[in-house]
Amino acid sequence: MDAMARNATNTSVGASGATILRLKIDRFRAFQKFDWFPKAGLNVVLGGGDAGKTTILEAIALLLNPSNAALVSDNDYWRRQRKDGFFIGAIISLPPDSSISTQTRPAFPWEWDGKQARAPQDPEDGEPVLPVGPPVYKVSVSGSEELDLTYAIHNPNGTTDIFSPALRREIGLVRLGGDDRHDRDLRLVQGSALDRLLGDKALRSRLTAKFSDVDVKAELQSEAQKEINQLNTTFGERALPHDLGLGLSAAQGQSISALIGLTAAIEESRLPLSSWGSGTRRLASLAVTQACRSGCPITLVDEAERGLEPYRQRKLVTELAEGPSQVVMTTHSAPALAAAEPATIWYLSQGHVIAELSSARVVQLQQRDPEAFLSRLTLVGEGPTEVGFIQEVLAREVGTDLLDLGVRLCDGQGNTFTLELLEEFNKAKLGLAAFVDCEGDNTKRWADLKATMSDFLFQWPTGCTEANVIAHIDDDRLEALLVDPEETQTQPRLASLVERLRVLEPETTFPKHDFTTIAAVAGDRLRALIVAAASGDSDGAPEGQAKTWKKHGRRWFKSLEGGRELADKAYALGAMMAVKPQLQPFINALAALTATTPKATQNG
Repeated sequence: MDAMARNATNTSVGASGATILRLKIDRFRAFQKFDWFPKAGLNVVLGGGDAGKTTILEAIALLLNPSNAALVSDNDYWRRQRKDGFFIGAIISLPPDSSISTQTRPAFPWEWDGKQARAPQDPEDGEPVLPVGPPVYKVSVSGSEELDLTYAIHNPNGTTDIFSPALRREIGLVRLGGDDRHDRDLRLVQGSALDRLLGDKALRSRLTAKFSDVDVKAELQSEAQKEINQLNTTFGERALPHDLGLGLSAAQGQSISALIGLTAAIEESRLPLSSWGSGTRRLASLAVTQACRSGCPITLVDEAERGLEPYRQRKLVTELAEGPSQVVMTTHSAPALAAAEPATIWYLSQGHVIAELSSARVVQLQQRDPEAFLSRLTLVGEGPTEVGFIQEVLAREVGTDLLDLGVRLCDGQGNTFTLELLEEFNKAKLGLAAFVDCEGDNTKRWADLKATMSDFLFQWPTGCTEANVIAHIDDDRLEALLVDPEETQTQPRLASLVERLRVLEPETTFPKHDFTTIAAVAGDRLRALIVAAASGDSDGAPEGQAKTWKKHGRRWFKSLEGGRELADKAYALGAMMAVKPQLQPFINALAALTATTPKATQNG
C-alpha cells in the first residue's frame, strides 16, 4: 500500500468504532502541554526512553476508564504540582448507533473540520446549512488539587454533562500493557472484553446471589467457630448487628464477579489464563476483544514486544494493523515495527514534539531497516560505499563500537532519496547524522539541513567519496587501488578500465589487460579514468552500454565491503592525511556521544 492510500485509510472518521481524532493533555505526568491528532487504524508511537510514550497511553486509559474506581496520586500531576490540576481531553467520533445521543440527557455533537470541533451552524432565513464535517463529541477527565476526578461531556452550547462509566464502557478500551497478573480483559470485570463478549447483563447479579449462599462459616475448624460465636455475643451486647457469619463480599471498586476469569486446560488440570505467560495473556486478550460481536474498542499496546518471540510479535502487530479498531502502540522492537503495515508512525521527542512519519521514503525504510527508527542516533550514508567507508573510519578514529553508542548505520539508497529522508527525520527531531556526496543538486535544501544538523551532516565540497579519496593518492600508488583483498576483483577492475579506454582510444589494441599497458595508453587521464570506473560514471558510454558502465562501480567500491576497502586504502596509501581534516568535525560530533547520555523526563 502506498503512502497516499495508507493515509486515506488512516484519516477516516470512526467508520466502525470509536476513534480519537484529537488528544489534548495538560499538566499530566510527562506533559505540561500536548496536542496530538492520531489517525484511525494503527498508530505507532516511537521515541527515546522517558520521552512520554507511556504517558499518552495512560492518559487515554484514564479518559476511557470503564469505572469510577480509578485513583490518582501526586505522580500523575506534571512535576507533582497539584495546584493547577490536570486535564485530558479528546475529540472523539462514535458509531451512529452509540447511546450518547439517546441517553437520559443526550449529548449534542460538534462538527469536525479535520483540525478542530466546530459548533453546528444555525440555518439562515430557513435555508439549510451544509455541515462542516462528520459529527464528533468532546469528552474529558480532569484531576483536581484534592486528587478528585471529574468526567465530562462538553456540548456546543457551553453546557456539560457527565461522561458516565456506562458510556465509557460502551466505547470500550483494551489495554495490552505491562506484566499485570490480573488482566482485566480476561476476567468478568465490568466493561472488560470478556464482559462485553458474553453480554449477559444478569450474570453478575446471579453470581452475587450464588456467592452469598456459600456458608464459609461451616468450613471453619472448631476453635475458629468458637471465636466467631464469641464475637457474635460481643456484637449483641453492644447493640451491633449480630448473627454473624462469613461470606464472599466485594471490596471497594471491585465486584465478586471480577474473581471469575477464563481458564484453560493444561495436561490434566485447568489454570486461569491470568497465570500464563505475559505474551500468551496479551494474545488471549486481543483474541477475546476480536471475538466480540459488536463494537471496535480503542486498543492501547505498550511495548508490543513484551513477552513475545519475534514471530509472535509480527503476528500480534499484523492483526492490530489489519483490524478495524483504532490502536495506539509503542515498541522498541524491529520485528514489531517492520510488521506495522499499514500504520502511521509518530515520533515523540522529550514530551514536546510529535511528528508524523508517513512519506513513501519512510515506509520503505521502515520495511528495509526498522532499526533506523529505534536507535539513539541514525547515521545515514548516501549509499553502500559511504556506509562502509564511514563505518571503517569511525571504527579507527572513535575506537568504540557504534552499536554500543546506540548508532545505527543505514543506506540512504541515493542522493535524492537520502535528502528526502533526512528532511523528514530532521523535522521529526530524530537523532540524526549523515555522510553524503555532493552532486550539485538541491543546494538550498542541503544548506538548510546543514544549518540545523551542523557537524552531524558531512557533505563533500564537490563530487563523490571515491573521487575525494582517489584525488589524494600519489601517482605511483594508483595501481594498488586495483588489488582487492580477496584478489577476485583485480582483473574485472582492469577490464572496466580497458572498456572505457577503447572508447577514448578506438584505434588502440590491448594485447594484455595489465596496469602498465593501461597506464601507458591513459597517460595523464589515468586518475580520472579510475575515478570514473570506480564510481560507475556512465558519461561517454556507447549507445546501449550506460547500464554496463554503471555496474563497473560494483567491481570497485560500490558495496559495503567496497566502502570499507576504500577507507583501508585511504589510510594505507596516504590519502587520509589530506582527507581527515575535512572529516574531523563530523568525527568529533559522533565521538562526543561517548560522553553523553539521553535526557530523561518524568513518568515516560
